[in-house]
Amino acid sequence: MNQETLNQFTVSSSSGLPSDNELFDSRTEQIIHAKAKSLVGFRLFQPYEQDDLQQDLRINLLHQMPKFNPKRSSRYTYATMACDGKVKNMLKTRACSLAKGSCNASLEEEAGEYGETLGDRISGEDYRIAIGRQSMADDQLQALQEKVAVVLSQLPESDRAICRQIMEGYSLREIARSLKLPFSTFCDRFHNQICPVFISLWGGVE
Repeated sequence: MNQETLNQFTVSSSSGLPSDNELFDSRTEQIIHAKAKSLVGFRLFQPYEQDDLQQDLRINLLHQMPKFNPKRSSRYTYATMACDGKVKNMLKTRACSLAKGSCNASLEEEAGEYGETLGDRISGEDYRIAIGRQSMADDQLQALQEKVAVVLSQLPESDRAICRQIMEGYSLREIARSLKLPFSTFCDRFHNQICPVFISLWGGVE
């Protein structure tokens, strides 16, 4: 963090905001240290990363300070809130990157000095999205499921059964085999009959 970066966010003491020389005082550094330490408490981060985590939190705080309103909260309360928001984003980003490999962290796993868990910092919905188990927010997923149900209800029973099998993860080849149909014949039926009807009905459902 160089002086030029600090100067971009320098504010006068008359505004009630800390100057660049005051921003990272001992109390603010204690907040940053505690937040970085809490991150290391989760299996998503390693102890050797703590210095880098603290630096990321400092930079984030620099960017957030212009939004600080001393009439609404103390600078330390604001610093804590800014760090908490950054911590949540860091957890989501790391969980997402680990999803490409192996991630054994549990939302119920205790970490930190105060018995906090990963679930205290990131919601179950955010965690499922981050690790790839869910592609959208819960309310969006619910709306999508309801729309699919409406469309399926308007299909013939035979086509509805095929769509349900696809939703359950069966491949077209497996479904063709279960129906005792040649694969090419089944694909023609699926692409030329079922898909166009489904798409047509989908466009008419709000």
